[in-house]
Amino acid sequence: SSGINAEYGELELREMERGHTAHLAELQESGNRARARAHELLQEREAEITELKERLENKKRPCSRGDGAFNELLSSSDDATRPLIFYKQQHEYLLEEVGRMKGVRETLEQSLREKERNEHVYVSEIAQLGQENRRLARNRSRESANMEYLKNVMVRYLILANGSERRQVLSAILTVLQLTADEMQQVKHKLSPGWLG
Repeated sequence: SSGINAEYGELELREMERGHTAHLAELQESGNRARARAHELLQEREAEITELKERLENKKRPCSRGDGAFNELLSSSDDATRPLIFYKQQHEYLLEEVGRMKGVRETLEQSLREKERNEHVYVSEIAQLGQENRRLARNRSRESANMEYLKNVMVRYLILANGSERRQVLSAILTVLQLTADEMQQVKHKLSPGWLG
């Protein structure tokens, strides 16, 4: 049993060594690729700097800001000045980009303010519409209650035989119907005198 355990432990140890060796190889390969890519990028940047310097020397145009030190750097052929030329150009480009981004930001802020103003208008309109909706619901409820009341009063009017009670019910009906003065006059004219008091 101890021999089997020792053999199993040895197999496990070899397996771990193989895994570590494979992992180490992967790491070395990854490092080699990263170094190669960094070297390629460095060469590309050197080529760009050289090309920019050649273009500038061919044009022999002074700097737009009249920077004498920069013009001196352009005319110099020293390898140490190449990065300075490149960085100066990058700096000017980035200043232009910052100015452009400020304009974009101002436009976006203005658009945001306008949307916030519109939002306040919409919220106000929604609140007004909600109030109107509640008012209409209350009116519908009242109309429904009035119709129910009118129905009950009409049924009572139709089944009553006594004249004085019918006059009282008829007064209630006319009140619920909210007749105009002209309509009330027409009704009084049609009824016999004394019916409505």
